[in-house]
Amino acid sequence: MSWADFRGQAGQLYDGHAGILGELGVVIESLAEDGLRIRLPQNPACVGDPEWQVVHSGLLMIMLDTVCGLATIQKLANPAPIATLDLRVDYLRAVPASQDVFVTGQCYKLGRNVGFAKGIAYTHDAEDPAAIANGTFMLGTAGDTPPMAAALKAAGR
Repeated sequence: MSWADFRGQAGQLYDGHAGILGELGVVIESLAEDGLRIRLPQNPACVGDPEWQVVHSGLLMIMLDTVCGLATIQKLANPAPIATLDLRVDYLRAVPASQDVFVTGQCYKLGRNVGFAKGIAYTHDAEDPAAIANGTFMLGTAGDTPPMAAALKAAGR
């Protein structure tokens, strides 16, 4: 499912736009209770360094924050708004702009007020990550209903 379709089904399109991930053509490849995986197709708009032709590191951070946050929301019995408290990203290597980027996220612990998640960004092999992330997320914050709440409800969860 495309990111734009996902946001649209959830009523989360703002002025017809699905946000940066929707505009860049991100696809949700898997969305399960134990985590999710998204794919950013190769896209010249993602180049952060024209000389080296690599994906912008800030885009990797956005994607890692997003999947870790969504994985945390998925783990909640009732999806609710969250906020990123802390996100540590270790960049291990550059990502060639000529390759698709995959990002996985998994929430490995829910506390009373905080969720803990980890994420990996890679190209061909998850065992050779380009970046890894660990994040903490405040649970039950004020804000919009999470985008997957409608999707999970439609799936009978």
